[in-house]
Amino acid sequence: MGLRKVGNVDVFLDAEGLVQSIQLAGRSLYLTSDPGLLRKQFRGENLDPIPSVTELYNHVSTDAIIKANPDCYYYDDRLGTLLLRSLGGGGIVEPGDIRNGGFGMLFAGEGWGEGSSREVAALALLYAGIGIVYAASMAPIHRQNLINNGMFPVSDLLLGRRLAVGERVRLEELTVPFDELSKRIAGYGGLFRFMEARSRGQETDRAIDTPPRPMTIAEKILARHMKTVHGTVRPVDSGFIQVDAGFSHDYTTAPAAALIRSALGREPNVKNPDSIHTFPDHLTLAGSLPGVTSEALAGIRDLREGQKRLARETGIHFHATASGGSTGICHTVIREQIAMPGQVILGTDSHTCSAGALNCLAYGIGNTEIACIWEHNEVAGRVPRTVRIQLTGKLRQSCTAKDVILQLAQHGKSTGAFTGKVMEFTGPGLEEFSFEEQAVLSNMAVECNALTAIMEPSESMIRYLLERRGLERNAVQRMLVYADPNSEVDQLIELDLGSVQTLVAAPGHPGNGLPLENVLGTKLDLAYAGSCTAGDITSITMYAEVLRGRRVAIPTFIQYGSERVREEAKRRGLHQALLAAGVHLIEEPGCGACIDAGPGGPQKGQVAISATNRNMPGRMGEGDAYLANPYVVAASAVRGFICGPEHLSAILADT
Repeated sequence: MGLRKVGNVDVFLDAEGLVQSIQLAGRSLYLTSDPGLLRKQFRGENLDPIPSVTELYNHVSTDAIIKANPDCYYYDDRLGTLLLRSLGGGGIVEPGDIRNGGFGMLFAGEGWGEGSSREVAALALLYAGIGIVYAASMAPIHRQNLINNGMFPVSDLLLGRRLAVGERVRLEELTVPFDELSKRIAGYGGLFRFMEARSRGQETDRAIDTPPRPMTIAEKILARHMKTVHGTVRPVDSGFIQVDAGFSHDYTTAPAAALIRSALGREPNVKNPDSIHTFPDHLTLAGSLPGVTSEALAGIRDLREGQKRLARETGIHFHATASGGSTGICHTVIREQIAMPGQVILGTDSHTCSAGALNCLAYGIGNTEIACIWEHNEVAGRVPRTVRIQLTGKLRQSCTAKDVILQLAQHGKSTGAFTGKVMEFTGPGLEEFSFEEQAVLSNMAVECNALTAIMEPSESMIRYLLERRGLERNAVQRMLVYADPNSEVDQLIELDLGSVQTLVAAPGHPGNGLPLENVLGTKLDLAYAGSCTAGDITSITMYAEVLRGRRVAIPTFIQYGSERVREEAKRRGLHQALLAAGVHLIEEPGCGACIDAGPGGPQKGQVAISATNRNMPGRMGEGDAYLANPYVVAASAVRGFICGPEHLSAILADT
């Protein structure tokens, strides 16, 4: 019998070194929404009575678990000191509070770990001593990151309470809700240990034996990329997925390489460099931010030098300009140049799902998983369930795809209907959207807490591949994947586009959508447009439609999603029209203010309106951010308060 420590949790091993049971060796932290009760726990006091689940903090995003700027620049045990310092916008948890408290288990409410796929959110918990996380519901990417790092996500409250009082619990009980492959990974104490055992022949792959059945689009793609007996899969099947293309960025590449060095004692090997990509897109502007510290600059240099070194030594594609700058946001460039229908595309960014607009299966993963793709061109995975969204009708003139996905995010936040599932968009209403607008729907699927989204083939998507990618129609037709008639889905949502209102998501969550009229007149300090969600040529055209011949009243920033978008905007005269309106155009494409790593994010006390995808506390800066469609963002920039383009000719009293 052996013993391993996972934070302040004792992990008991059998004679073969496999996990047998676990026992909490530290304290339990109840992440309540009452700051006073949190401080009481940090002082070493226990709570009596124990808070109920309804009193626990809900929708704690990975931006709150570990701040994007500058905390994500680190990938060592400093992360443990910085855990949750962005909770509630900051000031609730001070650096070191959790690590110094001797906690080994954390209790949270609904929606734990939503947002970014960053694996450092799992590592920050581990380095702070947390080995067990109970949450009423948990984002699927974050949950997998915990399992891959040998930690224990728990969703059964009774089981969580048994662990909290120090009861020793067998692994079989803990992994009841896990798929079969995740159970095996948990048994080895993490993905790297499992993959080592697999490479030694201790673990053999089992072909999926699901009998023939009608399949959804995602299921059909996975059936072609997984080992099966009958060429068929169903939800909860698990195994190894062959990956057509994998990518990482400047936040994640060097840390993933460090994981391999630590676990395997050698430099990373890349099996198929032609299929692997890395992008210097997230931090391209972070070093020029006002007030950036020397420590943060050192962290940025470390991350980017490590990224360049790995690309140089392994031969993977490094998508940088000659000077080392960004050619575009990773998932934007993947969609523009690399992804194809029917493929599996995985990247260390939760917005990898953007490529789902191309009728491929694309979703975000953690650093451990991209390291496995480097080494093996495959990754452990499972077949997700599908929610089919059938679109009919036509949008109102003032509405865009952003309003549709904000409405679905509102539904997802309130019901959990999409959590961990594929959003399959279909129906005649899909043809109402340009390809770039379809990409807005797929891009923000993760804001609905879905694993990803995938589009049924449409003529606008096919034209995009013909005109922008130079493919021939017959070749495209052979790639396309359609759902089988009568394929089973968890839920069918029929959405009449004519019923969609212009929505604005209030600060705190993309699911906080409100009708425009409810926030009309809200004063603003600045506007930011661009990012992977709204830095495409269709969005740039929308901004120009509103701003041409007008001037912005507040500082307004627009950042292109890629070099291709920037050059097309210049060819069409859109760039010049936006400059004439007083817009500050950020010509180097990248993530920028969307992750508080570039100009345009709201600082403390400021209020911004943004066309980006997330407005969780701390995501874009210390201030508040409203999310809206490009027309609303541009119109609001002209008036200096929230409004739509229909209000530009009206005289509206400030409220």
